[in-house]
Amino acid sequence: MTTLPVRPRSAKRALRRSLLGWAFLAPAVALIALFTITPFVQAILLSFQSWDGVSPDAPWVGLANYEFIAGDQTFWASMRNVLVFGAVGFVAGNGIALAMAVAVNAITRGRTFFRTVFYLPGVLSVVVVGLLFSSILAPGSGVLNRALELVGLGALQQNWLGDPDVALPAVAAVFVWFHWGFGFLLFLAGLQDVPKELYEAASLDGAGRWARFRSITWPHLAPVTSIVSLLTLLAALQIFGTVQVLTNGGPGYHTMVPTLAIYNEAFVNWRYGSAAAMSVVFGGALVLLSLLQLAFTGRRWRP
Repeated sequence: MTTLPVRPRSAKRALRRSLLGWAFLAPAVALIALFTITPFVQAILLSFQSWDGVSPDAPWVGLANYEFIAGDQTFWASMRNVLVFGAVGFVAGNGIALAMAVAVNAITRGRTFFRTVFYLPGVLSVVVVGLLFSSILAPGSGVLNRALELVGLGALQQNWLGDPDVALPAVAAVFVWFHWGFGFLLFLAGLQDVPKELYEAASLDGAGRWARFRSITWPHLAPVTSIVSLLTLLAALQIFGTVQVLTNGGPGYHTMVPTLAIYNEAFVNWRYGSAAAMSVVFGGALVLLSLLQLAFTGRRWRP
């Protein structure tokens, strides 16, 4: 069996095309290296130093910063809290976004209106959302407590943001409301790409709504679900502004999250070394969870 040699022109054309692709990628790679990789490497180096952000000296302290955060109850409480945010965002956020997308996709009139209304929370700023729900969830004069009293459910009134038992679920609910719009749009776009002929054929075979969703809709949404799940999980784990405006981590540290703990350690306590160590630990956890999530969804939906 003989093989034909590659034509010189074809080889040159392929090389030129490859170099052109790398040339287009170069600016993006340079920006990622400048604004992502370089700061992360600097944070790793700083995590082995002691620096107050002002003095010119940053002595090398080895693993002292990691030993400090190993015994820091606030930081580890924030890690537990952010797992709650991640679970709520992953399950409730994606579930609500998918349910709304299915409902809107099923109607013919008013689809544009509902698409705009459901996505509206996502265009608001964090400060606006925080002030809005601070008013809604305020004790005594808050909109939610007043509404409960008007309908005869005054016994359910709570200090929603001040009670350690309900503050974390309350902030998690605000996060879901704030972020479900993006997932809703992606799910809706995915639903509109499902061939209508499949639904018609399934209906002729006598399949009900749940059977059509399970056998047609859900498999076609697998790639979109993977993307939405990853983005929602990362957004939940990196939550900062919503917590800072609503509770600032309180009461106590019952709503503290790692991003806010790192911020306070650096800009309130002026301990940049331990803040860098926290960011390294938290960043490593984010990478690990992202890889696990991608591996799970890839294995779950691999054809």
